Amino acid sequence: MDVQVKHERTIAILGVDGESFEVSGVYQGSARKPSSYILTRTGDKAEVRNLSSFPSHQQVRELMA
Repeated sequence: MDVQVKHERTIAILGVDGESFEVSGVYQGSARKPSSYILTRTGDKAEVRNLSSFPSHQQVRELMA
């Protein structure tokens, strides 16, 4: 049985409209490219998981509105 371990790693901190957001990559096994991304607002820890691409500033605004 081949089990792929997933792990998360912070890859960027974004400042959007005066707020801070952390973007983490979700990696499977020894992959060098994230399989998905997680966006977390620093202040209240609100988060959006399973983003298929790195979020733009406009996407951050829309997702956290």
